[in-house]
Amino acid sequence: MKNLNLNSVDELRKHYFNYVKKKNFNVNFTDEIFLKKYFTIIELFSQKPLTTQEQIFNELKFLNKRDLIFINEVIQNSELAQELILNSSIGKKYWNTIIPFAKNVGQTLKNEYSFPKRIALFPGVSCMFYCGFCGRDQKEKYPLSIVENSKKIFDKLFYEIPSSSALSISGGLEPLTNPKIGEIISSAKSNNIRVPLITNGYSLSDNFLKRNPGIWDLDSLRVSLYGVDSKSYKFTTTIDKSFEIVKKNTINFLKLRKNNNKNIKFGFNFIVIPENVDQLPKIIKLIREINEEAGDENGVNFLSLRDDYHSVTGNENKFDKNRKYKLNSKMDENVRHKLIEKLKIFETERLKFTPGLFVDYGYSLEALSKNFFDKSLLKVNYQQMRNKGFTQMSVAIDLYGDVFLFREAGFLNRSGNKKFIIGRITENISLEDIIKNFLASDQKIKFEYQDERFMDSFDHVLTSLVNQGELDKNFGIPFELGPILDRSKSKDINLGNNWYKN
Repeated sequence: MKNLNLNSVDELRKHYFNYVKKKNFNVNFTDEIFLKKYFTIIELFSQKPLTTQEQIFNELKFLNKRDLIFINEVIQNSELAQELILNSSIGKKYWNTIIPFAKNVGQTLKNEYSFPKRIALFPGVSCMFYCGFCGRDQKEKYPLSIVENSKKIFDKLFYEIPSSSALSISGGLEPLTNPKIGEIISSAKSNNIRVPLITNGYSLSDNFLKRNPGIWDLDSLRVSLYGVDSKSYKFTTTIDKSFEIVKKNTINFLKLRKNNNKNIKFGFNFIVIPENVDQLPKIIKLIREINEEAGDENGVNFLSLRDDYHSVTGNENKFDKNRKYKLNSKMDENVRHKLIEKLKIFETERLKFTPGLFVDYGYSLEALSKNFFDKSLLKVNYQQMRNKGFTQMSVAIDLYGDVFLFREAGFLNRSGNKKFIIGRITENISLEDIIKNFLASDQKIKFEYQDERFMDSFDHVLTSLVNQGELDKNFGIPFELGPILDRSKSKDINLGNNWYKN
C-alpha cells in the first residue's frame, strides 16, 4: 500500500487474518487475492471517499457481493484502518464533511423531515467589493427598511434551532453592512448557538466595534484575504486602499480582543486562483507582520486555504452578466503542479515564522499540500443535482428570510436563483413549516445546464454523498454494510465551522 509505513501494513495484515480465522470462513479468504482487495479498498477510500460499492465491485473484479460485504466488515472492525482512512489520509477533509452528515442520507433519500444540521445565514445588506470571482449581481442590495423585521425573524429562528444543528454567518453580501449584526450575533449566542462569522473585514473599524459590541460574542471571526499587498488586493476587489483598511482593522481587532473576549478565534481565508498562486508564501510574512503590530501572543489563530473557486461556481460568459468585474481564468493542471511547489515553500515559511498557526487546506489542497497531485475539487453537474436538495443537512437563509436549497443561490436577485427558494420565514411561518411543506409537495426543481454554479464546494460534497448513498443502496450494499463504520453508527459530533482545528 502506498503512503503506509511497514508497521501499519503489518498490523493491517495481522488484523485481516485474525478476523478471517475468528469468523471461521472458508479458506479462500486467506488467499492473497482477497488480502490485496482489502488493502486496495482501504487505499481507495483514503483517497476517494465518494467511491461507490459498484465501482469497487467492478474494479476489483469481485465474483459476488457477499465477498465484498465481508471485506468491508473486516475493514469496519479495524480501528487502524478507520483511523488511516478518516484522519490520516489525503481525503480527510472530505471525510470531515461526510461523517457528520452521513446518518442523514437515508432521511434525504426518503424525503423525510429533520431540522437542517447546518444553516448558512446571509444577513448582509450590500457589499463594497466587486471581487472578480464572485457570482453576485453587483448592482443589488437590500433595502435598509427590512433590517428591523429581519432581526425579529432571526430571533425566532435562533430560538427554534436545536443543539444538534450549527449556524454560520457569511454572505450573500457583506454581513457587517447590517446595522443590527452585533444584536443578531448576541441573539444567537443567548440561544446557546456557537457563531462563526465570515467577513471581508473592510467595515471592522474601531467605531464599528464600539457600535456593535455583540461582535465579541462570536466563537470565531474569519476575514477573507484577497491579496497580500495593495496591488493584489485592488486587482481582486477593484477598491483602492482596501488592503490598508483591512490590515489596519485586523490589527486593531486583535489588540482589542485581549480585553473583550480573548477566546474568539481569529483567522483568514484565502481563495487560490491562478492569478494569486505566487502569493501563497507571502501570506505567512503578512500574518507575522500583523501579529507583531498587534502585540498579541496568540495573534492570528488560523488560516483556511480554499481551492479553485471557479470550478464549482462557474465562470461562463453567458451567466451572471450583471457584474462590473469578472475574472475568467481557470485552474488547469499546469497551475496545479505549480501550486504544489508553492505550497512546499508556504509550509516551510509557516513552520519557520508562525509555527502555532493552524492551516486548514480544505478539500483538494489537502492532497496537493502532501505532494499528491489532485486534478480538481469534487464537482457534480446539473444532471446529478438533487431535485429536493438536502434540507435535512443544509440550507441557506437571506435577509428577507428566503430559504435557499444551495449556498451560491443565496445572492440577492442572482439571475436564475429564484427556483432554489423554497419559502420565506415570517413571524407566522417557521423554517420547519417551510421545509415540511416543500418535502410534502410535488415541487421538483428542473435543473438546467450550469445550474451547479449555484452550489459551493460544501454543497457539491453533500450532493455527492447523497448520490453515493443512493447508488450503494440500489446496488445492495448500503452504508451500514460498507467499509466505513462512522457512516452508519450513531456518533455524538460537535458540529460547527471549526476552521481553527480539525
